[in-house]
Amino acid sequence: MRAAREVSATRRPGRADRLDPGRGDRRVARTARHRDWEHEVEGFLRDKSVNDAPGPLWLRRLAWELHRFPELHRRLGKVEPPASVRSVREVHIHALREGLPWEKATFAIHFAALKQFLRWGRNPLAGSRRVWRLPSGAPVHRRWLTRGQLERLYRSARGSERLLVALEGLNGLRRIEVLRLRSKDVRLAQGTIAVLGKGRYGGKWRTIPMHPEVRRLIQRSMRGRRDEDRLFPRSASGADLALARAVDRAGLSAAGIKVSHHDLRRTFGRLAHDAGMDLVQLKNLLGHTSVEMTVHYIGIDADRMRSALTRLSFDPSSGRT
Repeated sequence: MRAAREVSATRRPGRADRLDPGRGDRRVARTARHRDWEHEVEGFLRDKSVNDAPGPLWLRRLAWELHRFPELHRRLGKVEPPASVRSVREVHIHALREGLPWEKATFAIHFAALKQFLRWGRNPLAGSRRVWRLPSGAPVHRRWLTRGQLERLYRSARGSERLLVALEGLNGLRRIEVLRLRSKDVRLAQGTIAVLGKGRYGGKWRTIPMHPEVRRLIQRSMRGRRDEDRLFPRSASGADLALARAVDRAGLSAAGIKVSHHDLRRTFGRLAHDAGMDLVQLKNLLGHTSVEMTVHYIGIDADRMRSALTRLSFDPSSGRT
């Protein structure tokens, strides 16, 4: 009865509550559990900032990862979200690992934040190495799409998904480079973009030409944007979800084909090389430090090298000395 009075004091019950009298009670209970979790997260962040003095970027990332942990479970719907730091169980970690289409690096950051929180809350789960293994399905080897698969993925992408696929699959950008790209980095008149490479504290800048389709999409997306506005205003996990939706819509997942952001970047490298781009130009486009890295990246293995040498061979006995 007390919970019912709280509902009536805060809002008028809707039609769904009238049909299901217990729904209002469940909603109030869920809100209370959410407040408990938020309160503990704020306590952890206060202690963390005083005792460890982390950098402001990592402190904001900790807050982001921990505040969204219960909501991730509500969206997945596989297990009841935890009400407190002590109520986090192995099943919660397993549900995220198996249910989210994140990249390996995204899982690593999320798990690192969660382990620190659980250690602060004296949850013994923080000390179990087995619990925190990264997804077994995360790519551990190089993969490439065919030209037809990339085209199908691009046609199936919608809205900002298409810009993401284009920047990675048609211009070879890394995910972090897409997320850093701002309106002021684009030079439409010259057809170039200034790209800030990877690196914890910021990488090196390089200026590269835009693929014609990338230029068309960027020109459309820049309308009404200020110089500091990001062209793809999503988080890393948001980019993962956007790519996963496009992959599913293209029917690639149903065919057993996994696609990561780096798969698109590698695919760009291989297709560009097959189209006639030399390795030095490709190295500069991809932002690699050496041609050897580019050779390995795009998959020019020993068999392909041997085949190229065979085509260049000649019969020394046919000539005269």
